[in-house]
Amino acid sequence: MRRRAITALGPLVTAWISLAAFPQQAAASADGARGALAVPGVGQVAVAWQHIDGRVYAPLSACVAWLNLMHIPQALTSSGWVVGDLPSFPQSLPKTGPLYIWYWQPAHGDEVTYGGPIDAHVIARNGQLYVDVDALRQLFAAFHVATEWQGAKFAALDPVPPLSIPSSGVAPTAAQAPGDLWPEPWFYGEPGVTSSALYNPLTPALPIRLQTPDGFTGEAFITVRSNDDPSETHSYSAPMVHGRLDTTIRLPFQGTLEVQVEEVLNATALQRRTIAYSRAIESAAPSLGLQALGLLQSWFINANESPAVAQLASSIVKQAGITRAQTPQQVDAEIRAISDWASQNIWYNWPAYLNNQVPWQQMTTTLALHRGVCQDISGVAAGLLRALGIPALVIQGQGLGELGWGPHQWDEAWDGARWVTFDPTFDAVYLSDRGVAPPSSVRDTDFDPPPSVFAQNHRGGEIADW
Repeated sequence: MRRRAITALGPLVTAWISLAAFPQQAAASADGARGALAVPGVGQVAVAWQHIDGRVYAPLSACVAWLNLMHIPQALTSSGWVVGDLPSFPQSLPKTGPLYIWYWQPAHGDEVTYGGPIDAHVIARNGQLYVDVDALRQLFAAFHVATEWQGAKFAALDPVPPLSIPSSGVAPTAAQAPGDLWPEPWFYGEPGVTSSALYNPLTPALPIRLQTPDGFTGEAFITVRSNDDPSETHSYSAPMVHGRLDTTIRLPFQGTLEVQVEEVLNATALQRRTIAYSRAIESAAPSLGLQALGLLQSWFINANESPAVAQLASSIVKQAGITRAQTPQQVDAEIRAISDWASQNIWYNWPAYLNNQVPWQQMTTTLALHRGVCQDISGVAAGLLRALGIPALVIQGQGLGELGWGPHQWDEAWDGARWVTFDPTFDAVYLSDRGVAPPSSVRDTDFDPPPSVFAQNHRGGEIADW
């Protein structure tokens, strides 16, 4: 199901369509009145209305641009103006006869059904084609989108349904909101896979509901990548139970996106099997900045998948005798308690580090194993803080250890007034650098020190997008 938007249509239509095939009519009133086709909260397209024989017309080129604002796929074909999830028609322009709007819309699950045509009552005037506004009203009614005149504007109302996504960026179900227009255009990597969720390209949310015949239970690795900028990528984690994936993710980038869903067969080696993918998911929402991206849940920091994580975080703060956060100073105490717990309870995996065999490890796995390297220890601290409602980032850069400067990761957390920098890995004191050994003690040398002190053994920090 490919999505195709039409742009710069005016000259193209004029050149390809024989205007003689359409009636040349004279205006009955107020010819060329200025106005707009609007999408509240998104934008508008300027138009010069044509009032002819009791009907109001808008330029076809403006109508196409209007639908493009809403990321509604469309094409001019040999059969007319096709709107919606596009069938495999020959993509050629009509040359004769009336122009009909043929629209396609999802019916049940991922089925796409024909729902037209609508007579566009097209007329040609001043070298352009014009479409009857009543035909546009019928089209949007078919998509369950209300329209109304607002002065000189004809507006599509509430095209973006309200949809609440947790701050983690992952919801536990495939949320369906009023106004959902398009089925997920998945291609399947495994036979027998089915999907049944719909999404609205105007929202940053993508509901994913997949069913596989293999009965897989485990983690799904969901990768979102911008088709325009492959460096823009983010990977989520979501649980699969008995071959079923039911979740909603926050699309972090604007434009046409590639989304791939894989079963994680071996988490340590990150061995995966593709079950579904699409290169045609669209989002009109602005791309997230690096900081907002860094605060999203990811495959590595999958705290929201386990209720035990929130329970653990609360117990750590309670055992430290801290009153739940009211002031930045109290939040600082919570951050310190979580950092100290991560330093004390996540043992450093020296063999993995020294042998350059660091496993791909989620934070829930790290908590279960009680061992990891800097990325795991910082990930645990960030996940526990997020479970308390404290924004936390993993920072990647270089750290100065006994073997010299090398890749390293630490944390920052927001206390309501500032970002507190801390390194739970360097604050653990080990008596041995062999095996997997617990720390002998925990210090706070690398908890919120002056920047000049922290810079003595940390450099080049930037936000990790996981």
